[in-house]
Formats: sequence, C-alpha cells, structure tokens
Amino acid sequence: MNKIFSLSAIAAISLSVLSSCETDVDLTAPYASTTVVFGLLDPQADTQFVKINKTFLGDGNLNDYALIRDSSEYKWEEFSSLRIEEYATGNPNPIAIHNLQPITIHDKDVNGMFYGPDQTVYYFASPSGINPNATYKLVADFVSRPDVYAWTNVIPSADVFFQSPQTNLGMSFASTNTVTGAIDYRDNVSIRWTPIDNAEIYDLALRFYYTENVYSDNALTQLVSSTEKFIDWKIGTFNADDIDLNSGYYNLTFNAEPFFSYLGTNLVTDTHIRRSVGHYDGNKTRAFELRMGLANDELKTYINVNNPVTGIIQERPSYTNVVGGLGLFASRASAYVLNIPLESGNGTTNINALMNGIYTSDLNFCDPNPSNTEFTCN
Repeated sequence: MNKIFSLSAIAAISLSVLSSCETDVDLTAPYASTTVVFGLLDPQADTQFVKINKTFLGDGNLNDYALIRDSSEYKWEEFSSLRIEEYATGNPNPIAIHNLQPITIHDKDVNGMFYGPDQTVYYFASPSGINPNATYKLVADFVSRPDVYAWTNVIPSADVFFQSPQTNLGMSFASTNTVTGAIDYRDNVSIRWTPIDNAEIYDLALRFYYTENVYSDNALTQLVSSTEKFIDWKIGTFNADDIDLNSGYYNLTFNAEPFFSYLGTNLVTDTHIRRSVGHYDGNKTRAFELRMGLANDELKTYINVNNPVTGIIQERPSYTNVVGGLGLFASRASAYVLNIPLESGNGTTNINALMNGIYTSDLNFCDPNPSNTEFTCN
C-alpha cells in the first residue's frame, strides 16, 4: 500500500511513544506532493535559515524513505524565486527583499530520523539582525507547481530587563533552621522581568556551572583530571497570559526543591569526585545562568497544538500558517542573565543546601571562595 509522508509528520511520529500505529492513505487519484516549510526568524542571529521540503510517496517503511535525500528535497532549479520580503506597517509594498540561497549542512547525525550526513537549507545573511518593527513574508515561487507563502511578525531583539535575578543579585533557593539546622527548600523563588513586544511564550531554564575534579585517592589529594561542566534544569514554559504582571514586570515564582532533586538524579555519586561550584572572581562565587527563550504568536500556537494530548479526546488539531503548503514560519529570540552569584547577598544557604541537603550531600560540592571557610574547597 502506498503511503504519503512529510518530514513534519515523521517527526511527530518519532516523538510518540504511546502508539505504534501508522496511518495508511489509499491513493485513488494521481499523487501531488505538498510543500512543507519550517523557519524561525531570530532577530539576534547574523544568518536566517528556512527549511523547505515536500511530502513524498512510497511503499514500505516511512523511516527508510526519510533517510533518502531525494525523497523530500526540491532541486534548486524547481524554484523560480525564493525570498523573504520585509514590510513596514501601512506600506503595501516590501521595503526590502532578502533572496534565499541554498546551503548544504554537513555532518548531520546519520542515526537521526532524517537523511544525513548532508541536507539542504536556505538562508540570507543578516549581519545587523533583522528589523524588529517589520513584518516578514516568506515566498516560494515554483516553476511548475503551486506557490506557497507565509507571514510572521518578529520578536524584537530580546533586550529583557531582569529585576531579579541580576549579575550582582543572586537567588536564595533554601533556608536553614537556626535551631535544628534542617534545610528547607524554598517554594517561592522569584524571577521578574519586563515584557517583550510580540513575545507570547517564555521558556525558562537554569544553567548550573561546576568543575568536576577527579582524584585517584580517597583523601582527594592526587588530582587526575579537572573538567568544567554545566547542567541545565528546565524551570518551565509559560504563556504570557498566564504570568502575573505587576508594576510593569512579569513575576514568576518556582519551587527550588526539584532543582536539587534533579542534580541528585543526574550527577554521578563517586567518592573520588569533588565538585567545585561555579567560579570565584575574587569577590563572589558565580554559579548560575538564567536562560530564556521567547516565541511569537505563530510559534506559540504551534507549540500549544503539539503539546501532549490529555483527557478522553485524543484527536489532535492541526496548525499551519503556510498558505499553499504545510508547516511553520514564525519568530523566536533569546535572553540571558549571566554570572549570577551562588548566593543572594552574603548568605551561605545555597552552598549549605548543596553540601548537606538530602538530594546532593553525596555529590561532594564545595565553594571555591577561600573566605567561605565553612564550605570552601581549599
């Protein structure tokens, strides 16, 4: 039986671990492939990329066909024009036209779902970024098949102002009972930032830096290796409408205990390993980085539609903003708070929780700050 496949459909199937069924489509008429687009404009990037493929027809296993490059790629000569047009508000004519050029991506993992190690994407250079106040239209004109187009606005370069945390203002993840010495993990750690135009989703993660020192002896005196590492803990993905807006700032609180639990689950326990937290800059130990991803309305809709289905009704709605084809043309951006101190102020609650807490006490953390005598690595 013939089957019609698209790369986006294959990706969706690969993510589903609850169902092993396939959808068979009987062909009773001549087959015509459909153009599939995936492009995310990034105002901070010096190059913008778009992937344009087609659905394909074949007998047998869809995974085998996905690995064949010619199954889903257009030849360059099949396009009569491939461009992204830039529009200003109120102007029906483009103020700039960015012609897309093909480029082959090399060394793609050949064990992935799609063909490798090479594949074609399309790009234009944007050395100064792209216009945050413009609207962009992707146009793919073909020589002998239906044209496709899609519109998106842009998230301005993510110049987010964070009230908390900041480079010189850390976050307190725990407290210590002064009587019993018990560690209490805080469930109301606050992040506050200014809203960004056109950003409808905020994806937040905390990056934790440490140096892993491996020793050959139980006394930890014979150093074998020292490796700087980090681990990312996902705080969550939030719709802008669901975040509390107070005095011009978004305010989000999270529970810190899952962070410590995540470290305990994902780092190896070994008595020959000692982990030095972050780096000491002569003033503070800096151990964290807050990472924020932002999505515009088109990308928000796509993400929400493709979230896991729950409840009795399992049928998933479909979403595309590509006219004449399938896929997504949207915008994203990123924002960061770098070099966040290990502690809030001059406290020691975070390092105490790392060294003595129920989840991480066996991971041998220490503070590289020599003046923090109770918790220092020295």
